[in-house]
Amino acid sequence: RFSKHWQAAMRLKLTQDETPKHTSLVTAVGWYKTGKQYELLSVGDDQAIWKWNVEGTSVGKIGQCETFCTAMAWCPSMKGSDNTFALGCADGSFRLMSETGREEKKVGDAHKGAVIGLKWSWDGAAIATAGEDGLLKLWSKSGMLRSTLTQQSHAIYSVVWSPDNESIMFSCSSKIHLKSIQAGQKQAEWKAHEGVVMMLDWSFVNNTILSAGEDCRYKIWDAYGRMLFTSAPLDHVVTSIAWSPTGKHFAVGCYNALKLCDRSGWSHCRVSPDVGSVFSISWCSDGTQLACGTGGGHVIFASLADRQLSWQNMDVILDENNVITVYDIANETKEELDFRDRVTDMSLAYGALVVNTNNQCFVYQSSNLNTPHVEDLKEPPTLIVQCPHHFALVDSSGIQLINYEGRALSTIKFSGLRSEFLNHQTLSICRDVVALVDPSNPKQIRVFDVFTGRAVGNPIQHKLDIVRIALNQQGSGADRKIAILDKNKDLYITKAMQADRTEKLGTMVEAFMWNDATDMLVALIEDKLVTYLYPSVCFVDKDLLPKTLQYKTCNDAGKYAQILSFYGTNVVIRKADGSDLAMVTTPYPQLLYNHFDKGQWEHAVRLCRYVKSPELWASLAAMAINSRALDTLEIALAAIEEVDKVQFIAHVNKLPDEVLRNAELALFCKRPEEALNTLLQNKRLYRAIKMNIRLHRWNDALELALKYQTHVDTVLGYRQQYLQQMKHVETNEQFKHWATQVEVDWATVKQKIAMEKDTEQRNANGEAA
Repeated sequence: RFSKHWQAAMRLKLTQDETPKHTSLVTAVGWYKTGKQYELLSVGDDQAIWKWNVEGTSVGKIGQCETFCTAMAWCPSMKGSDNTFALGCADGSFRLMSETGREEKKVGDAHKGAVIGLKWSWDGAAIATAGEDGLLKLWSKSGMLRSTLTQQSHAIYSVVWSPDNESIMFSCSSKIHLKSIQAGQKQAEWKAHEGVVMMLDWSFVNNTILSAGEDCRYKIWDAYGRMLFTSAPLDHVVTSIAWSPTGKHFAVGCYNALKLCDRSGWSHCRVSPDVGSVFSISWCSDGTQLACGTGGGHVIFASLADRQLSWQNMDVILDENNVITVYDIANETKEELDFRDRVTDMSLAYGALVVNTNNQCFVYQSSNLNTPHVEDLKEPPTLIVQCPHHFALVDSSGIQLINYEGRALSTIKFSGLRSEFLNHQTLSICRDVVALVDPSNPKQIRVFDVFTGRAVGNPIQHKLDIVRIALNQQGSGADRKIAILDKNKDLYITKAMQADRTEKLGTMVEAFMWNDATDMLVALIEDKLVTYLYPSVCFVDKDLLPKTLQYKTCNDAGKYAQILSFYGTNVVIRKADGSDLAMVTTPYPQLLYNHFDKGQWEHAVRLCRYVKSPELWASLAAMAINSRALDTLEIALAAIEEVDKVQFIAHVNKLPDEVLRNAELALFCKRPEEALNTLLQNKRLYRAIKMNIRLHRWNDALELALKYQTHVDTVLGYRQQYLQQMKHVETNEQFKHWATQVEVDWATVKQKIAMEKDTEQRNANGEAA
């Protein structure tokens, strides 16, 4: 019988020594990496430093402090550098220590009273300390004082760096303060909790902030101080809180309780170990487990168990014994995949399951789960991103592109790439290109070729910081598009290969996603699910965009919902409380795309006539413009009563040759430069001059006529006619000069125009013949 076990929730599996190694409360814990292995150090009020392995077994005591330790922070490891950590002490000093427990440097009298919080910058170049004296100080990595950033009237309990290392956030009393490390910048602050704010954490991956307070609540904020989530009051004061390095989860600690929560705030599980208050939480850098220092002297290790993934009719669950169970719900089958090493990450999409351990990457196809392709890894990747054709593994050396047969395609590297800052929001891949938000400049998108790893064109610049990007999966080359969501919640679309135009699709967008097989895009906008049937309409006729949208009321989604998937006509939305909402879009656009891809315009017209949907007709019109199918375009525009456009297309249809039609269509798509270049490249000088006149580019028209010494009288004649109609007098010196040099005879002008048109007609007939 088919088991329903896949519905189990993710949970924490706890490991702890029966007898605590520390004889007093554990104030701080911290993970570090030696080679491919992770190890942990813990310090407590017994002044001892203990070392632990990744299984949760104590390796031994490596040192004894002279004073009570209050905080620990590991320096972010750089290639070729030794592991270093800083200890904050109750006597107001802090110490720089090696991983062996040897004291490298002591900075005495850093604060009056205890050092309560300390944190390295993300690049490891500086360290911030906060103390009972209300001072926040900035130090170099060698322990030299750089500056005193602020003086507060009360103790500062917690300090964190912003992802760009330009600002420091700290908590004092019930407020959160955000201060730039550059002098003269304005400081932001807001009341966060009813009681004292005990702890803060800021995720560099999702750029959101956690706060824990004496009011027994924990809250989530965006980088601008807007509250995204607040918890119900817990039974006790929240004493610790920490983001997972992946940015997908966070852990919350209080008296005899540890919670695992989703990034949007809802709780996966709660465990209740009898260990007193949880004072410190540290995540392993692969995001699979965490360690806690507790009031009872215990160091608790908690690993994530029953992690789940879903894609269409497949569900995957990873248990605590490194066994992955794959359920095919449609066929009611179950497969078990056993792994010798600890599974650090996995991803399921497009019928492929990618599983990473510390040493290897396994690639499974849903059609054959028995024989995976196996790749050896130099180090565990921090991110897996999939598309229908291949996947990307992100580690400290760059972004590796690998196809589903296990063959490496390319590796993307560039100066300044901080790969640990990349996530599913800021990295997107498709058949031919990779796009990523530059970690060093969040207003910039870099595009790379999948097969060579080289940059494609110049970086795409945006006006505001970019929150999320996504590449469409249909088509290739010139059809490749990037959807961009910025910090103002505005949604834009631009071309990946030639980003000469960026068009706005919508405002107040909470989330969006491309369809897996077509160019449709869905977005959550103000309690509505909006389907963009053909977003590329922006590049051909933006006036048609509103007519290609379909709306569906989505009140159940609520605030802060995320779109998990959009395949076929099915949309899955994850609500803020963690439950999933399934919605369905109309199936007819999928059929329209099928006809469009095959160039079956008659079938497409029949479909639209059958469905009688204005949105479908408008989408067909945009597709027809894109493909230069003028007869279909005329029918579609007539169906949505765009009379002026129908007349214009009828005029275009009567033009004698393809060059003129292409130029007029470029003008129709609001691309006048392209239209003029088309005419000039094909030596249609009269048409180019006349187009400038129609666009009231009088100087350009005259310049063109003088350059090629033709139709100067035509330009002057139309200029005089225009001024007479508008009852204006000539003020342009150039036109005044040439009016005295060239005589305008309308009979001659009309004769020349007739000759040009006659030549065009004869050439067209000759081509046809």
